[in-house]
Amino acid sequence: MRGGRSVRPRRILPPDPPGQGREEEALGIVGLGHVGLATAVAFAQRGRRVWGFEADPERAKALKEGRPWFVEEGLPEALRGALRSGRLNVTTDRGELLAHARVTFLCLPTPSRPDGSVDTTLLEEEASRLGTGLREVSFPRTFVVKSTAPPGTAARLAARLESAAGRAPGTVPVAVNPEFLAEGSLLADALAPSRIVVGADDPAVARMVVSAYRGFPGERVLVTCEEASLVKYASNALLALKVSFANELASLAERSGADIYRVMQAVGLDPRIGPHFLRAGPGFGGSCFTKDLQGLQAFARDRGQRLLLVAGTLEVNARQARHVVDLLEESLGLLAGRTVALLGLAFKAGTDDVRDSRAYPILGELLKRGARVRLQDPVANENFRRELPTILAQRGGNSVTFCQDLAEALSSAEAAVLQVDWPEYRDAPSALWTRLGARLVVDARRSVDEGRLRAAGIHYRALGRDPALESGSPAPARSPRRKGSNRTPRPSPPEP
Repeated sequence: MRGGRSVRPRRILPPDPPGQGREEEALGIVGLGHVGLATAVAFAQRGRRVWGFEADPERAKALKEGRPWFVEEGLPEALRGALRSGRLNVTTDRGELLAHARVTFLCLPTPSRPDGSVDTTLLEEEASRLGTGLREVSFPRTFVVKSTAPPGTAARLAARLESAAGRAPGTVPVAVNPEFLAEGSLLADALAPSRIVVGADDPAVARMVVSAYRGFPGERVLVTCEEASLVKYASNALLALKVSFANELASLAERSGADIYRVMQAVGLDPRIGPHFLRAGPGFGGSCFTKDLQGLQAFARDRGQRLLLVAGTLEVNARQARHVVDLLEESLGLLAGRTVALLGLAFKAGTDDVRDSRAYPILGELLKRGARVRLQDPVANENFRRELPTILAQRGGNSVTFCQDLAEALSSAEAAVLQVDWPEYRDAPSALWTRLGARLVVDARRSVDEGRLRAAGIHYRALGRDPALESGSPAPARSPRRKGSNRTPRPSPPEP
């Protein structure tokens, strides 16, 4: 109990049955990036009218033509369908959005500052612009923070909106509705959320936000704005902790006559724990986990607290990239002057997103030890090249070569490190792998058929398994195919 009230979340609506939402006032989405675009298309598919605002004219033009500016399976077709139906409109005019949308979701980036704290500048600047636009709007408007931002952000944005609009305090409602989407399944996750968390201080505002999700499954939970913000941070911190826990024990398994995949498969059968995010690998990456854990640390630090588990989670993750290169060096010997193929530059399969990809620290460690590196990814080569930190480019010099396909990457290389479990690697003919001079593959994702490679004379080193174990260990269990999906099942990735 707190303040005489139960702190148990209040379920304000049961999950809606699958189906179409009813046609009513339009929704607005500000920022059509990974989260914003998936959310906009999902609302349109559920029968809502949506106005999506994108400040970048080139991106907006591409979206109007049905072309997302990032790789996400199924999204281009869904986007084109939403545009054809007339339920989704893309605009570069804030006034147009404000004229139509009663409830507007803010889906803008919240990057990390150098000290790890969360930079909400883009949100605050956008709130001021939207507030100015409200001067031309006579009807009430509600704004919803879907971006991941610390507690207290909603109150600051409300003050910005009201100041720019020339309105009294408390007259422009701002709620919080965190997203729980994973790249590679953005649209599916947006259409079928596991829960819909709404943070609002006014029950009427909460009901208005919840009504936007009419027709969506998922339990509705009402909390305060501050609690909703912490729900997102706590969720990502716990998932990242599971990843780092599996990775830390993977190193122990390699020296204990054990296979961490079989260990974690058994651990995950405990319903109190569950199997998800217990797959050892090169560490978590992407736009969420590292940034959000650092932001949570900074938020706690400003309040005089140190989050030991969060700090340990980040430390293990940073160490894991070095461990992958250690496995390579244990099998190949000193890396100075050796050529290694680094396969997979995106942070996970199914996306061209390279933000915080584990390929960056692995590449840095390879270059630090004097290796020459051949880089390849089915879709993320250019993004990786564009985002490659200057320090690595300078350190590598002529030691880094980008390759167009797997065959080119393996040619002239002595060994390969598999960083992403792309189907192009899993399904590659065994003859391709025999191009490796030392015939060595270090599989950080445990996704390639070990028996097939060994039969072709390839030495296969599995992350998380003692090399003294006999070859041909059972393959780890793969996740079931998502209902309604025609994608080939693959192991559940550790990233969000």
